[in-house]
Amino acid sequence: MICSNCGANIQDGSAFCTNCGAAVVQAAPAPAPVQEPQPVYNQPPVQNGQPVYNQQPVYNQQPVYAQPPVYNQPMAQAVSSPKVLVWGILGLAFACTFYFSFLGIIFSAIGLKNATAFALANGSVFGQAKVGRILSKAGLIVGIILTAIASIVLFAAIVSN
Repeated sequence: MICSNCGANIQDGSAFCTNCGAAVVQAAPAPAPVQEPQPVYNQPPVQNGQPVYNQQPVYNQQPVYAQPPVYNQPMAQAVSSPKVLVWGILGLAFACTFYFSFLGIIFSAIGLKNATAFALANGSVFGQAKVGRILSKAGLIVGIILTAIASIVLFAAIVSN
């Protein structure tokens, strides 16, 4: 059999060409052709019963194989999942304190920023990062409400004196 890609001789039943690495397409056997007389063309000169061609064969040539494409390589993680969770927990914990609720707003904002970076690096938010994002949102809401209440109470205390 002859390779349709490079023209090298291949053993029958091979799946790939040993010379170029191309996949061998097994052709259905053609019906036996009708024998017609072949015209005689200029034949190469013959020496010792072998035809002599002007081309020199190349030996010890390594076949060149195409590199397979690489799919589904993991993207670099900008932020780890536990880091988002820690900021979410800190944000909600400080947001629930009356005097330090402003720290809860800051920590929750950092947790949301890290959750966004995690989502950009991984395509979506999942696992601990998802829980951290939810805690950060809750901490942000609670922190804003308690900071507003604390500001009103502090203002009322100052004005009443």
